[in-house]
This record gives sequence, C-alpha cells and structure tokens, in this order.
Amino acid sequence: EQINEAEFSIDVAKPREGGWKSFQLKLKEFENYADISSMSNDWLVSPRFCCRGDEWSLKIYPGGSYDAPEGYLSIFLQHHPNSLHAGQKSAVKFEIKILDKFGATKKVMGLTIPKKRFDSQRSIVIGFKDFMSISDIFDTSQNILDGRWGTSLIIAVSIKEPPTAAFVPKNPFQDMMQNKFLDEESSDVCFEVSTVEANEDNTSRARTLIPFRAHRFILEICAPMLAELFGDGEPPVVNVNDIKPDVFHQLLWYVYGGTVPETPLKEYAKDIIDAADKYSIVNLKLEAEAAYVKSTTITADNAMDNLLYADAKNLAVLKEAVMDFIADNGGEVIGNVSLDQFPGHLVRDLLVATTRRNEGDSGRDDDFTAVRVSELRRKLHEKGLGMNVDGSREAMIEALRSGAAES
Repeated sequence: EQINEAEFSIDVAKPREGGWKSFQLKLKEFENYADISSMSNDWLVSPRFCCRGDEWSLKIYPGGSYDAPEGYLSIFLQHHPNSLHAGQKSAVKFEIKILDKFGATKKVMGLTIPKKRFDSQRSIVIGFKDFMSISDIFDTSQNILDGRWGTSLIIAVSIKEPPTAAFVPKNPFQDMMQNKFLDEESSDVCFEVSTVEANEDNTSRARTLIPFRAHRFILEICAPMLAELFGDGEPPVVNVNDIKPDVFHQLLWYVYGGTVPETPLKEYAKDIIDAADKYSIVNLKLEAEAAYVKSTTITADNAMDNLLYADAKNLAVLKEAVMDFIADNGGEVIGNVSLDQFPGHLVRDLLVATTRRNEGDSGRDDDFTAVRVSELRRKLHEKGLGMNVDGSREAMIEALRSGAAES
C-alpha cells in the first residue's frame, strides 16, 4: 500500500565525472517510520526527476518489500517512459546511495538496466530489497539521520548519461606539473626534513635529513608560506623539523596538484591538519578534517579533547560534530565530562546545535544561523568567497551576508 503523506525535497546534485547526473533527495521526518514491523510492503514514492529524456522516481519501502529480509530498508528506481520518444537507446547504469548528515556515503549499490527492458515502453521498477539495515540507519553513531528537518534520511541517486561527444583528453597541465614533483634536474630549492631513527642498540638516536626538491615559482603560487621559508637569498635549502617526512611528502604532493590517497589521509589526518594549518594550505586542511571526522566516533570520553583541538585549529566541521554529539547526548556528557574547560565563546555553537536538533533549519534564505558548516562552505565557494572557507561558522555567515549585501 502506498503511503501518501511522505514529505520529500529534491535537488540536482553536482555532476559526477564520467557523465553521471545526480540527484539528492531528503525523506523528511524519517523517525515516523521507526515502527517498521507494521510497514512491510508499504511504500513511499519520491517526486519525479528527469534524466536521459525520461522521468524517474524512487520507490522506498521503510519496512522492506514483501520479499525483503526482516529489518531492512528496500529502495527501487522506477522508470516512467516518455511516450514522445522511442525509449532508451542503450543500457542504463545507476547507483543509489545513503549519505550521512555530513554528505559522506554510508552505503552504495548499483545496477545496469539492459536496453531490452526498455523496448516495451512499460514502466520499470528495479533495485534492492535489502539496501540497508534499519538498525544502522537509526544508530546515532552512524550520523545518518540529519536533524535539520526533524530526522531526514538523505538518499542520492546517480544515472549515467549516454555519451554525447567524442572523447577529448583533459588539459595536460596538471599531469605536466605533477611530473615535476621532486624533479632534481629542474628544481631550484630543497627542503631537508629530519627524521629520528633508533640505533640498533636503542641507546641513542640518529637524525637523518631527507631532501624534498621543489620549485620556488610553484611554491610562491600554491603555497606562499612554504616559499617564504627560503627568503630572498642563498642557500636555497631549509630544514623542516616539525613535520614527519611521510606527512611532508603528502603536503608537497598536494601543492603540486596531487590528491592525497584515502589511507594516508586517514592515518595522518591530525598531522596533515597541523602541517596544512601552519603553512596555510587550506583545502588540504579541510580534506584532512573531513577524513578525521569521518573516521572518528565522538564519545563522552573524547568529546572535550576533540572540541578543544577543533577550537585551536579552527576546524568548524569537527567542532560541529562534537556540538551535535553534546546536543544529542546531553545527559551522558553532563554525567561523564567536566565542563570546566568548555570555551565560553563556543556556547553559541552549542545553542545552534541544540536549536537545529529541536527545530531544524527553518530560517530565511539569507538567515544562515542553523545552516551546517559544509553547506556554508559550499555557498562561499559558489559565490567566489572561497578565501573564507577556513573561518569559524560566524565568520562564514558574516562573509555570506556581506557578499549578499554588496550584490
């Protein structure tokens, strides 16, 4: 039986590389469907969205479809053919994701619909009867339900568009620049990063200098604070004693346009945050912060340490995650954590988290008080105010308001 009172919002998401068109849907007040035992084979239908010349929707079974394992959410993609054209001319590849409230993927599943399924011009329903465990969705440590609209479940769907143009290789500049990374022949400056190693007898330690060759011109453009270490004179060599060589390698690779792989980004997250913060490599700092938040479970035991670290390094997303935990677990925090160290200037952030938990984000378009940090950063970036993304939430809100007033 169809449930008609479900409330959805839908947005076109940023296109993915490779010709994918993406949509993000929020199923609001998902806690209303917590009693899944009585909802088996009851479904919700999302608003329709357009892709590849046809309309599509999601069919969601909060209590599972009739043949789903007990305790699982079922999600299906439904195709609504457009009678004005001859149907899909090729197979359709799609993915469905459940995101957490920070935008990270918690579960993803995908399928390919063969072309022959479209030949009959009949509606197609295809998907996953065991998409995700309901217990995982309601597990607060997973951060899946977003409190901005009661408790919203965020679902993303991506459909691969058919190729529309001949393949043209990308601009080779980035590859050419990365080919100069650590290039001894063309480099004109060198960082010597110290590493301390134990001697065989473990009675003393030996210090080794590891060279990282670089180009002053690239540093001046992409990492001015690193370039300033060399000053204007000779010799073109500086010692770096406060960053691990492995971390400095990732830092410098990022400066040359590289991407830090997920494993070292997670393993060295705090070290990368510290280094990127010191040398003002902002985007890398934000990437490492996101990796740290994703891999860290906030608890009553570590909440204050994480909050003080976030405040010291101006990590707005981590600060927000801790405030969300405190707002959701006030009794546990009060009973187990000494609040003597709680910074007084962060009381407003705590009030924002509490208000957002209780009331959601119901402000005007120009009132960003309850908007999440990631959304504030996205808005700043879109408005050409990216230099402000490393600020506190108050500074980001002020920048957005000032930018709106000037426009």
